[in-house]
Amino acid sequence: MDDLVRIFKSPTGDVYHISLVEDEGLLSTEALQAIGPVRLVGIELRRLAGRHTTSLDVLTALEQTIADFFLQKDDVIICYYCDFINPIPRTSKNSMPPQEYRSRLFDRMFQRYTRHHGLRDVRLSVVEINGVNEKYYFHVIYRERHSLLATIISTDLKEGFGK
Repeated sequence: MDDLVRIFKSPTGDVYHISLVEDEGLLSTEALQAIGPVRLVGIELRRLAGRHTTSLDVLTALEQTIADFFLQKDDVIICYYCDFINPIPRTSKNSMPPQEYRSRLFDRMFQRYTRHHGLRDVRLSVVEINGVNEKYYFHVIYRERHSLLATIISTDLKEGFGK
């Protein structure tokens, strides 16, 4: 399967790196066998340079990149882990942990995209895992016909990361 790597530069000079790469390391061997020929693709998104607020134009470009990749491949399920490694600017309106903030933002972007493009068979499942000192958020994007596979993936993520 072809991976996708792109670099985006904002008008303010911030540089973003996005990659969509098959990721067999997230799931157990049993789960990988259960999903069969469908590939699990992970999203890695990071800022390489800059500290400005991410603009709507950049968010839209990232959203479009993910959607184009997904819609061109019939045999993929995408999984996005909302990390807490890269800090986000804190304001009084944004006092939630970075991973929760990213989870909400990703969910809103997905809902907006599917609504604007009339996608009826594409789904998003948010997997929330209570860790020792924090919560982990994974987003699983799948076609409706892959609902059972998405459930297997979600269950496996909960079992693997919930320990």
